[in-house]
Amino acid sequence: MNSSTPFLSIITVVFNNLAGLKHTYQSIKSQTSTDFEWLVIDGGSSDGTKEWLAGLTVPNMRFVSEKDAGLYDAMNKGLKLATGKFVWFMNSGDSIFSSDTVQTLIDQSADNDVLYGETMLVDENDTRLGIRSEKTTRVLPEKMTRFSMIMGMVVCHQSFIPQRSLAPAYNLNYRFSADIDWVISCLENASSIHNCKTILSNYLVGGLSAQNQKTGWKERWKIYVAHYGFLYTFLAHIYIAFRYVWVFKILKRNY
Repeated sequence: MNSSTPFLSIITVVFNNLAGLKHTYQSIKSQTSTDFEWLVIDGGSSDGTKEWLAGLTVPNMRFVSEKDAGLYDAMNKGLKLATGKFVWFMNSGDSIFSSDTVQTLIDQSADNDVLYGETMLVDENDTRLGIRSEKTTRVLPEKMTRFSMIMGMVVCHQSFIPQRSLAPAYNLNYRFSADIDWVISCLENASSIHNCKTILSNYLVGGLSAQNQKTGWKERWKIYVAHYGFLYTFLAHIYIAFRYVWVFKILKRNY
């Protein structure tokens, strides 16, 4: 691609998490392909983040450091700054799985609107806990459509890379689940959705939604009804409830 238009915009949101940001940076720095830009959106950190970013000599990196209205507002700032064909959110503490992952995305991008793949779950010590499809009820579909999301967040946000032209702004009416709404919207706008069939990211378990599950569930219900209608959403949630109880019983029996 033309050097003025990178293949990929990697967007990292950070707030007072310099250690996590450095970890994310190392995985970006190690990429064998450099056909990307790295955009860092700092929410006005007081832990030295801005000073550290200012000291980097990375030709394809830009950053802003200012107060924002929360995670999704910061992610919208990243989208506005992005110039790449595809956009990839890799927030502070998360990381790209391997040094050739960007090259893998380039190799598999032809005529595709969305690229997606598997996710490795890691803890705060960067210990690998296993891939998301094996460790949770959210199994990555072999072929994903917009209807796949009715069963929950079946693809991790950090392993979902849409073309920038079809990616809308995050809906700030959702405080904890705007990422689900965003992914569904991207899938609705896409004509070709490609499974890379490889691990794309390391995801640090925890996260904003996990810390605010009750409110997140209420938001997800609204999101699903908006995209799929009440009846389809209701039937899907009956299945999800049974699946949750079934998994809980298995875990209780085994442990």
